[in-house]
This record gives sequence, structure tokens and C-alpha cells, in this order.
Amino acid sequence: MDLLLPGRFEDPGTAYAYGRLLFEEVAAGVRPATVSITPSVRHVGVTRRDTLRVGFGEAVRAAHEDGYPVLVRGAGGGTIAASEGTFGFSIVRPAEDARRGIRERYDEAAALVLGALSRLGVEEAEVGEVRDEFCPGDHSIRAGGFENGMKLVGIAQRVTRRATSVGGIVLVWGEEDLARILSRFYGAMNLPMRTGSVGSLRRTGSKVEVEDVITALAGEAKLRYGAEPVPLDEGTLRRAGENRAEYLVPPPP
Repeated sequence: MDLLLPGRFEDPGTAYAYGRLLFEEVAAGVRPATVSITPSVRHVGVTRRDTLRVGFGEAVRAAHEDGYPVLVRGAGGGTIAASEGTFGFSIVRPAEDARRGIRERYDEAAALVLGALSRLGVEEAEVGEVRDEFCPGDHSIRAGGFENGMKLVGIAQRVTRRATSVGGIVLVWGEEDLARILSRFYGAMNLPMRTGSVGSLRRTGSKVEVEDVITALAGEAKLRYGAEPVPLDEGTLRRAGENRAEYLVPPPP
């Protein structure tokens, strides 16, 4: 299994295009199963279902007013927000190599993250949904219980006939800004979202930085999969830049 650590992209559109190209390359058999870990670029990520909701246009306007471009992502779930205090990860496999079901893939991603957090001394993290959280799911990683806990990691999947991807976003710091953006976005679409549910490792008392958590997650991927670091080739990076506009949602007039 390859391990890709391309660093922070210049803009969220390029980051999204990179994720799509990585998935397609694994699906086509030109790249082996891969773990990818990338620092985030500030943005709001929505699903195609979100784009059909009443109030979506107003939500997009609010995000742009706060300096957060909006992009359509390929995975399921709900709206997420990212900033310099977060990072994303994914485990991408050819479908024929992925003999796990949906729940098994969720369990795998959660176990990978929990292993990394344990390396950093974050022991209170556990798998479980949080009341009125953004991108709700029973395989979120949280601190605290369901009722008043906070979300630390959101996990989602993408599945096609040729490949599968499971991964998510890890919140290290900057949760106050993300909570404000998400509250406005969910509120405009008349969806429940509890501001206090937006957590971070910093809110647990940890003083780790984004790069610390990326290093721990990369170490866990090496341990669990024997993943070997490889450089991102210039061709994939160039094509990602060329396709970056495909994912952007323009602000309403």
C-alpha cells in the first residue's frame, strides 16, 4: 500500500480534484491501494443532496461572506467545514481488494484514527454519534457522550464498482470558527446543528498541532498496512490544478 503525503494544496478545488484523481487512478489499476493524508484548505464541503435543499443558495452566500468557498464532495454524509486547523485522510482500494462491507470500512477508518490519537495521548476519544452534529453518523469519533459530547473526526465513504474510499476530516484546532460557519450553513437549510458539537483535539486539552497528528496517522498506516511513502507525481498534480474549478459552487448573484 502506498502512503501519499502531498502537503497543503494552494486551493480547495485542487485538493478536491486530487482526491478524485487518486480514486480514479486506484480504480483504473494504475495506482495501488493508497492511504492519503492532506492538510486542509479553508472551505465548506457539501454533498449533491445538500445542493438540492431549500435554503442552499442562502447557505452558500453566508459561507462566501465569511471567506469559505463551497465545494461539492464525492463522499456521502452531510456538510462539513475545514480550515488550517484540520486535515483530511482517505483509504482508497480497488473494489476487488476491498472485501469489507460498509460497516467494516467505517470500523477500519475509526481504528486507524484512534490508534493515531492513542500515540498522542488522546485517550478519551471513542466511536459514536453526537447529538445534532454536522455530517451526522454513528461512526464519528467523539469526546464525551451522545447528549453533550463533541465531534473530533467525521468519517464518510465513497463506493463504486471499481474502487472504495473511506476517510474523513480530523479537527485539531480552530473549532470556534468552524462552529460559526457550520451554524450559519445548517441554519440557512433549516437543519439541526448544535454549535457545541463541533469539537477539536485542542478542546480535549491536547496541545498537538496538525503536523503532529498527521505524523501519528502516517505512522499508524505504516504499522497497520506496511504503507510506504511515495511522492505525488507531477502529472497528477498538474491535472488536479486543471480540474479545480469543477467542484466549486459559485456564490449566488
